[in-house]
Amino acid sequence: MLSVGQLLKDHPELRPPVVNGLLRIGETMNIIAPPKYGKSWLVTDLAMAVATGRRWLDAFDTTQGNVLILDNELHSETSANRIPKVATARGIELPEIADKLFVDNLRGRLLDVYSLQPYFESLQKDFFKVIVMDAFYRFLPKDSDENSNANMTDVYNRLDWYAAMLGCCFVLVHHASKGNQSGKSVTDVGAGAGSQARATDTHLIMRQHQEDGCVVVGAAVRSWQPLDSLCLRWSFPVWPIEDNLDPTDLRPERPRKKPKPKGEQQSDAPQCTKDSFVASFVTEEPTTMKAIIASARETGITQRMARDMIQLTEDAGLIHRWSFGANRPVKFATVPQPSLAGTET
Repeated sequence: MLSVGQLLKDHPELRPPVVNGLLRIGETMNIIAPPKYGKSWLVTDLAMAVATGRRWLDAFDTTQGNVLILDNELHSETSANRIPKVATARGIELPEIADKLFVDNLRGRLLDVYSLQPYFESLQKDFFKVIVMDAFYRFLPKDSDENSNANMTDVYNRLDWYAAMLGCCFVLVHHASKGNQSGKSVTDVGAGAGSQARATDTHLIMRQHQEDGCVVVGAAVRSWQPLDSLCLRWSFPVWPIEDNLDPTDLRPERPRKKPKPKGEQQSDAPQCTKDSFVASFVTEEPTTMKAIIASARETGITQRMARDMIQLTEDAGLIHRWSFGANRPVKFATVPQPSLAGTET
């Protein structure tokens, strides 16, 4: 127990950052997404960013350090095949990560978070800056229940102990619950008990954007300022940032369509030209893509048609893109964006 005076004297600063805005030494971070969603590719990209000290996703600075990936889903041959692909996509030469990124494929070795204690005790303290556990559900003891807050709190307490012992942080790759996630808060996304979001320091999630092949990444953080969500577009084998999309435009759960009565005619979708589209929905005042699409849909224009018209009119020079920095949605106007000194903030 420390007095406030002693506490402030002993701990004048926060712990050193590993992924700026997301993760510090000694912390844990969940990465949550549905199965087969590309989260293992995403975390491999993260591991390489830390191993080389590069920015992750063009949004988060990293502090260079050794990284260990504990993978209990992939065979060694699969990891050996994937890593060069991600490195090539990110412009990383393999010698840059040869002695900084480590992989241990544990598939079939039946090691859970408790039986890993001798393994972690064998590691040198401060050698690794990040340890990735992929997939986290396979590290849970067979008699534990991921829906039990008590069980999951014990698991995260053990991970905190490992992190303190090794002087590193942990990244846990986990799956989302079944069904659509668009209506949930960030901390409610993820299979199992709610303590998984509460016990970790950063809870990062991937959700489907309205645009095919794109996801929205959001995060709840403990020791950082709140983060704006950002959009990523899948471009095998990595997730480049996509700043042309609105992060709030999540794909909603679609109810089943009721069959139309026989003989009922479907009306044709309204048609429009590039000029009429601009005249109806874009002005000199910059407007987000989401707002333009919403206005167009009110007139019966489909979302896909509206997106296509935005692209066509921009290509034709009828509208102009306005950018306001990373993690901020772009806007469109009929006039070009002035110099950065004169734009809104």
